[in-house]
Amino acid sequence: MNHAITLHRPACTAPLRIYYFADTHLQACAVDNSLIPQTWLANPRPVLPLESEALLRSHLQRACGGGADLILCGGDLCHFPSPENNQLARRLFSECPVPVLRVPGNHDWFYPDQEGGEELRDQQLPQLADIYGPHFSHWRRDVHGIRFLGFDNSTYHLSPAQIDFLRAELDQPIPTVLMMHIPLGSPRLREAVIAKHGKPLLMADPENTYPPDADPAPAREVSRFLRNCPHLLALLAAHVHLTSIEEIAPGLPQIIPAAGYRHGHHWIDIR
Repeated sequence: MNHAITLHRPACTAPLRIYYFADTHLQACAVDNSLIPQTWLANPRPVLPLESEALLRSHLQRACGGGADLILCGGDLCHFPSPENNQLARRLFSECPVPVLRVPGNHDWFYPDQEGGEELRDQQLPQLADIYGPHFSHWRRDVHGIRFLGFDNSTYHLSPAQIDFLRAELDQPIPTVLMMHIPLGSPRLREAVIAKHGKPLLMADPENTYPPDADPAPAREVSRFLRNCPHLLALLAAHVHLTSIEEIAPGLPQIIPAAGYRHGHHWIDIR
């Protein structure tokens, strides 16, 4: 299900129309890529409704046709970091007349059957450098008086540098939208995610301590901090492949689209 959401903020210097999508799980690859198991090639999951190029192109065309001023991609653009996925996304993004900002998701940096946390992420995500750039950890962009922050929480963990960045940015009295891949939990979302996936795939959840040897306290501290930021307009997340638009604190919606490989997306208007 797709939605149109309006955020009202007088500091916006001009109306801003945003197309938000995530979780397309692009699967362009060479069949002789030794990192992709033959069992997966014989039975790929998830099953895409279109070829990878046509799927990504459909999102970009929908955004441009709907008058988007900005396109946001909340991670898991790719199902694995193959050179073909990198080249495909680089080419289509470079052809798109609308700016596309993106953050990585967990599937962007591992292949089927691979296991690993931050070390594997730091080793393999640079293979998608044309998509996420060399500074994928966190970034800031200002558009029409609105500040957009993106950060990588694809290991369910935050580094001290990321925490310092978020605190410094969100201490400033600037209307801000924050985009990350893994959502913050709420009782309602937690119940829905467990029903769908069998476990709470949420940041700072009491049952999650990913990576296993990481201290979960910083992520939980940031979770509390984000819920008390007066200038934060919205959190944009993804990962769980279900639609959720819910206030996780008074006046703070967390906006999650359905899986992009099923054409899930949201329109967000800031006025």
